[in-house]
Amino acid sequence: MLVRIRACGVCHGDLMVRNGEFPFVRFPIVPGHEVVGVVESIGSGVTHPKTGTRVGVPWLFSACGHCKHCINGDDVLCADGQYAGMTRDGGYQEFMLARADHVLPLPDALGFTDAAPLLCAGLSVYGGLFHAGFKPGDKVAVIGLGGLGEMAVQFARAMGGRVAVVSSTRQKEVQARELGAEKFIHQGTERIDESLRSWEGGPDIILHVAPSPDSANAALRGLAREGTFVLLAPVPIAVDSFALVLLRQQIMGSSSGSRKELRATLDLAAAQGIRPHTRRFPLNRASDALEELENARPAGRVVLVMDE
Repeated sequence: MLVRIRACGVCHGDLMVRNGEFPFVRFPIVPGHEVVGVVESIGSGVTHPKTGTRVGVPWLFSACGHCKHCINGDDVLCADGQYAGMTRDGGYQEFMLARADHVLPLPDALGFTDAAPLLCAGLSVYGGLFHAGFKPGDKVAVIGLGGLGEMAVQFARAMGGRVAVVSSTRQKEVQARELGAEKFIHQGTERIDESLRSWEGGPDIILHVAPSPDSANAALRGLAREGTFVLLAPVPIAVDSFALVLLRQQIMGSSSGSRKELRATLDLAAAQGIRPHTRRFPLNRASDALEELENARPAGRVVLVMDE
């Protein structure tokens, strides 16, 4: 199908594509994998979704459909997966081709600009919590309060979690409290590990979303017994294997999620009022948007909006 793009989030992964950090990216490529728009036309044999439907095009452009991961509903792990903005042209354009069986209709409550960051940032934090075995009432520590961390706090709170935020910026405490965090730890004036352990024994789940190995290693030492450390930002970590064994802790990586998890992400955001703070750029300023993301690290999420 042909999708008329209305908005596309600008993700740190787009910077990695531009900088050649993914070995599997096929150049030349149109970047962008947080894509939302309207079905403009459909190919022969396509019956759903109909022309005019508001849809999101996920990072997982397509999967084989028959491997064990696809059969088990975890298609994002498919070895033959294709990826928007990486191996298939993505959303930094006015129109794009998409697979009808991989786009998802958007809830009516979500506008295009609000929905776009959910296709990757929202899905990544929801998937991380889900695969870490999150239960309502769990203590969740979010390491970093940029655009991804903000989403992590909102999703953890909406799912019934208690939240602590670790940030190197003291001024972000006000934002963390407004989002619902009950604890704020300032990296630089407080020891992260001791402060986390003082939170009733430490967090059950740590979502590490900051590009900082120092904060990752410090936070890992503050994880609760039987806790799970989820690495969403690929930074090197030093593991205390003795503590890992004695405390029955887990370390896992997580990136994006399946179509089933994306459906849950969109529906939860629509129902619970999860909305990212966004900074908008028109399509012809895509390079400026990437530069701002790389150098200024703006609060919230950067979004290309095609009608502005």
